[in-house]
Amino acid sequence: QIISLLKGLCRDHGTAVMLITHDMGVIAETADRVAVMYAGRIVEVGPVADVIHRPQHPYTRGLMGSIPTIAAEREALEQIDGTMPRLTAIPGGCAFHPRCPHAFDRCRRDRPELMAAGATRAACWLVLRQAAA
Repeated sequence: QIISLLKGLCRDHGTAVMLITHDMGVIAETADRVAVMYAGRIVEVGPVADVIHRPQHPYTRGLMGSIPTIAAEREALEQIDGTMPRLTAIPGGCAFHPRCPHAFDRCRRDRPELMAAGATRAACWLVLRQAAA
């Protein structure tokens, strides 16, 4: 009910609301755009449908794969190996690289900025590598 009220207020007054949540269902129902954060940084941002259905950053892919759905028939939910770094000990390069199954040398060395990745923007060197291929 609160979400419906917020949506109505935004529509009626031409305003926006920023929701900070882990609930992807709420995001899917209420938001136009979403930013996914990992270790205090935005790793992917874009239209909700694109981020949810066509995630570009490996963390976003893992996050979406770990959400149970009624429609999907799969053996088990995906999991992201490893643990979150302490915010006082974030690794160099991409903070996700110790947990990323696609990490390569540049990921460990250089911190990526957001770059175009289809309809979204992702902070991931893999996106750049795939675009060049």
